[in-house]
Amino acid sequence: MRIRAVSLIVFICIIVLTAATVFSQPYSYGRLSALKERAIAVTEQKNRFVTKVLDSYHIAYRCNQQGVVVRIKVDDGWNDVTRIEIVPLVSDESTGFRVIAHNIYFETAGGMLHLVSPLIIR
Repeated sequence: MRIRAVSLIVFICIIVLTAATVFSQPYSYGRLSALKERAIAVTEQKNRFVTKVLDSYHIAYRCNQQGVVVRIKVDDGWNDVTRIEIVPLVSDESTGFRVIAHNIYFETAGGMLHLVSPLIIR
């Protein structure tokens, strides 16, 4: 009798712990889907911003099918872009920080190219 009671308690504990593990996952499918959609939207926004800045400086560029700038023309030569980094330049005001410009860094095989743009990401 005692062995059955202990076995039943262990079995119930296993079921409870398994159910707790399954139902306490940090993200549900719907939430993960929403996060993925937001990541895609932010990436598209970044790509549009970079092309807008390059257009404002009249710099020739080429994009891939996803809209990512993959080549830029500098001094009559094309440079393959391996990474783009956008860093906001902020001013510290009494009401908080305000973005006043963006530093845009293009990493290429020929070195790092740097642009500063007063345009705001929208």
